Amino acid sequence: MVRDLHDAGILEIISIRDEKSSISEMLEKPERSPLTDTISDYLLRLERVFELFSEIPVQEESLLKGFLSPLIITPCPVTRRPVRELYREIEELLNELDRIPGIKEELAFNKEEKERLLKEIEAVELLKPLGMRLEYIGDSEFVSIIAGRVDTEKVPGLLQDIEGAAIDEIFLSQVETGNQALVLIVLPRTRKEEIAGHIRAPRFQSIEVSYPGMPDEALAQMKAEYSGVIAETDRLVTELATLRDSYGARLRALREELRIEKEELEIRTSCGKTGETTFIEGWARADDIGRIESTLDTAAEGCIFIHSDRTARDKDDAPVDYDNPWWLKPFEMLTTTFARPLYREIDPTPFIAPIFVLFFGLMMGDAAYGIILTLCGLFLYSRIGPADPGMRDMSFILVFCGISATLFGAIQGGWFGDFLPRYFDITPPFVLLEPLKDPIAFFQLSLLIGVVHINLGLFLAFFQNVKSGAYRTMVFEQGVWFIIQPCAAVLLASFFAWTYIPPMLITVAEAGALVGLVMIFYYNGPMGFFGLTGFLGDWLSYVRIMALSLATGGIAMTINILAALISAIHPLMIIPAVIIFVGGQIFNLVIQSLGGVIHAIRLQYIEFFGKFYTGGGREFSPFRAERRYTTLEGGNL
Repeated sequence: MVRDLHDAGILEIISIRDEKSSISEMLEKPERSPLTDTISDYLLRLERVFELFSEIPVQEESLLKGFLSPLIITPCPVTRRPVRELYREIEELLNELDRIPGIKEELAFNKEEKERLLKEIEAVELLKPLGMRLEYIGDSEFVSIIAGRVDTEKVPGLLQDIEGAAIDEIFLSQVETGNQALVLIVLPRTRKEEIAGHIRAPRFQSIEVSYPGMPDEALAQMKAEYSGVIAETDRLVTELATLRDSYGARLRALREELRIEKEELEIRTSCGKTGETTFIEGWARADDIGRIESTLDTAAEGCIFIHSDRTARDKDDAPVDYDNPWWLKPFEMLTTTFARPLYREIDPTPFIAPIFVLFFGLMMGDAAYGIILTLCGLFLYSRIGPADPGMRDMSFILVFCGISATLFGAIQGGWFGDFLPRYFDITPPFVLLEPLKDPIAFFQLSLLIGVVHINLGLFLAFFQNVKSGAYRTMVFEQGVWFIIQPCAAVLLASFFAWTYIPPMLITVAEAGALVGLVMIFYYNGPMGFFGLTGFLGDWLSYVRIMALSLATGGIAMTINILAALISAIHPLMIIPAVIIFVGGQIFNLVIQSLGGVIHAIRLQYIEFFGKFYTGGGREFSPFRAERRYTTLEGGNL
């Protein structure tokens, strides 16, 4: 049954042995399967192989190429089989890969050799100016020759200390090499101990070389050896890469199968067991109950009892799973980024998805930019989407945002700003409202959108409170604003003489506004004042829609004017003008896209969610066999 549930991936199994369980006392003590340790040992052996494979140098390629051409994994088809068959196959593969431990040891040795040779080459390069045979450095029967590096500023002090030892039979020489100096000391071997305290690290870095001969001869020999080590290392890496390419896919598939087997063994400790009965408890989606019953009935050959309690959804720890159509699922990441909804809360995804796209399009307000974003989204969706679900969702959202920017950009007359009328004297079609020419109208549109958006949030909160029976909260936190807003609109229209308002309606509005204010201060006390200013601030926050639209068009227009002025200086200046135009428009596109996303999300998270949404729900995590490198033949049960 555990295996079938794992393949189905529709039940979140919870421990039946916790203190809340009513049957925990009658259950047998859980026993950890010895197979778990065996599987862990095999997984460890496989991980050691993959650790060695990871040391293979990655072929250098541009970051952009790697991003746009991700590796697409082709899963290996597998069938369910006893775990001992997995052991046997792993043993066979590891026997075929018995060359890997030797390669690992040789690579480690070569690494040490390269480090040693590099140090030796560096030392000999320092000794070249002395023009002496390398084997002379060190102790002979009667003489000690010592060479070392010293910081240039410390050389006088060192020489003074050595001369202070009053050794007559001593020769000192120094050669400066940048910030350090090469110091050579020649003295009788019997007097070496007298200066030993002055030639210790870190003051004096002793140089020792194991190669004889003149420096040029030793360098030639060491460089030849170094080239040989590099060639041998390349050969070993090529051999290792060949083994990885031949066995890597199968080893990854076996590792994944072992992990799945281990998960199934470990989850059994969460189940309950008596002498003849096994208990499994968990959460499932309501529409999957029938599938669970069918799956378990088949696995248990009819010897099973299933009880589903739909009232359990009222528990505080009930998990949450989204239930949206395919075209809304990419937008769930916007909700989850803020917080997953509580079980009893409304899922805001169906509301924020179209509104986010709407806000972005209005803020971008340029059809040419929108077309570019749409094409980029489609390209990323086709190139990266198959390999990266996260990028697939983001590119899907980008396509919708690009379409929105194209539509609203055409309505606002933005085609790289005023590119068409400025350079070609063409009036863009379908223009209904140009922010730069009529900012007041766009300002009013932004405020109107804000009123609708805020009231949508209030209505959703109103609906949730009615559903949960929180009538007092519904009246004083949402209902009061449905009273104040129309009354305030009537009073403002009368005060500014926007239209004729009958005196009776004005009186009703004044009374309604007074009642609303009394309700706010009765419910919130003195803090009610901040409720009023906060509501007004939330409303005015939507002016950012107009601000970003003006910024997009204004910067694009400035770039066009600058390019036109430069190109008018001289015919040859058309080249820098084109560079300024292209670079400036790309810069504006990137900056305004980032601004549109950030501010569109901010209006959702602060102004909209602040009216009705709390979040903090726990994700529904069914017991599911996560397969990336394998696919179960015949599909999941």
